[in-house]
Amino acid sequence: MRIVSKKRAAEDSDLGIIYGGIALLVLLAGRFVPVLDVLPGCAFQGMTGVPCLTCGATRSIVDLASGNILDSLSINPLISLAIIAGLSLFLYSLSTLLFNLPRKGFSFSHREKDMLRIAAVLLVLANWVYLIVTM
Repeated sequence: MRIVSKKRAAEDSDLGIIYGGIALLVLLAGRFVPVLDVLPGCAFQGMTGVPCLTCGATRSIVDLASGNILDSLSINPLISLAIIAGLSLFLYSLSTLLFNLPRKGFSFSHREKDMLRIAAVLLVLANWVYLIVTM
């Protein structure tokens, strides 16, 4: 893995702003829209009795938007960490855009990319096991 520095080109789309903006909108909806009253419960858990991969995501986002970070992490850690990472990426990308700073990024070899994919799958499975054990 190498850390690289890139100048921003005019035609570059900044995925940090896009995905971070989505995370920001999700948090704003969790804070100001009564999503817990509007959205239905988990159909998968209703049919099988086992929580799905994203069970508790809505409650976790509502708690995170209300500032209850520990409660949010205890409900669904992976969703909470993904939203926090998205917001961090949004702030970083926005600051590099506003101040015209070079962006730092990572360059991975093919083997490292494969290892990251495996790690992501293992994180999702570990989160699912956590949800099954705690719910």
